[in-house]
Amino acid sequence: MKYCALSATATELSTHLEQRNADLLEAHESLSRSAGIDTLTSLANHSAFQEFLQAEWRRALREVSCISVMMVDVDRFSEYNDRLGHQTGDECLAKIGSTLKEMVGRPGDLVARYGGGEFAVVMSQTDQQGASRVGHRICATVEKLAMAHPDSDVSSCVTVSVGVCTSTPATDSNWGELELVAGANKALALAKKEAATGSPQLRVSRKTPTSNRRRRAQTCSPARARAGFGAQPRLSS
Repeated sequence: MKYCALSATATELSTHLEQRNADLLEAHESLSRSAGIDTLTSLANHSAFQEFLQAEWRRALREVSCISVMMVDVDRFSEYNDRLGHQTGDECLAKIGSTLKEMVGRPGDLVARYGGGEFAVVMSQTDQQGASRVGHRICATVEKLAMAHPDSDVSSCVTVSVGVCTSTPATDSNWGELELVAGANKALALAKKEAATGSPQLRVSRKTPTSNRRRRAQTCSPARARAGFGAQPRLSS
């Protein structure tokens, strides 16, 4: 009888401890969200990304300077999770997030976990050419991590697709920061559509809006004039 009582007490304590750990984990995640941190990657979360982009857009408007947004998405991430499990998928995202943070390290830039297998990058005072160069390096660097992806039709290892959009905000332009994100997402969708050709892909948004009245005063004009679909060379695998 004494053994049964001790066993029941141990089971009760174990259950209580598990519940306590679960409560602590939930509290930690809630605190991280309120602090603008994604718990998996330790990057900025979606809300922090939006706040940062709004602030940088307003600053670019005041300074009449370029701002670029880059969307980075893991190719065939659902298949990766299904085949290797969510824990491996989480490890993959954490590794890619760390890589992105190392590659985009200027004080005026931000790397964020946008959601799922997608990341977002804000690059202040960066024209289309500069953002594209970073995008190509990201594609190549992630592929060199050599994380095996058995079910990908893009590559035998994990790859990413990238979409870039650049703008110079102006008071008489009808664009805002949300259109900048939409342009980068549109470019990303086309990049992912073409990723099945067997190579990581980067696309630049066709629209890089600016004010006609202020166009001559801006240093990004040459890059904007050259922006367009198909303007970027494909990376070799």
